[in-house]
Amino acid sequence: MKIPKLSKSEQEIMDVLWAEGRPLSRAEILELSTEKSWKPSSIHILLNSLLDKQAIVVDGFSKTGSHYGRTFAPAFAEGEGMATQIKQMVSYQRRPGETVSTIFSALIEDNNLTNEDLDKLEEILRRNKS
Repeated sequence: MKIPKLSKSEQEIMDVLWAEGRPLSRAEILELSTEKSWKPSSIHILLNSLLDKQAIVVDGFSKTGSHYGRTFAPAFAEGEGMATQIKQMVSYQRRPGETVSTIFSALIEDNNLTNEDLDKLEEILRRNKS
């Protein structure tokens, strides 16, 4: 699946969907979007854009009061979206290995990773080295 390029507002909606980990209705997305750069009245436009880009799917319906509304779920995993954003960077396109090394070094040094996290990273590197 090709991961689409998302606007800042679309990315904010995706972040809410990934953080919640379950399909959400329009009203739930609005309620959970506490730090949004878009106006609540834009939600329909943003959701339709995400549907057009195949970034989200209609997962079902939920009842709110006396009305039924669609629920939405991400069409791809958060990690896939992050990897796509990195791959779209000019520096990645020029020097992929160096860019990945720089990003991972910064992330590892800035975070409190557990030994288990570091073991997983080592295993990924080992698998890809062979």
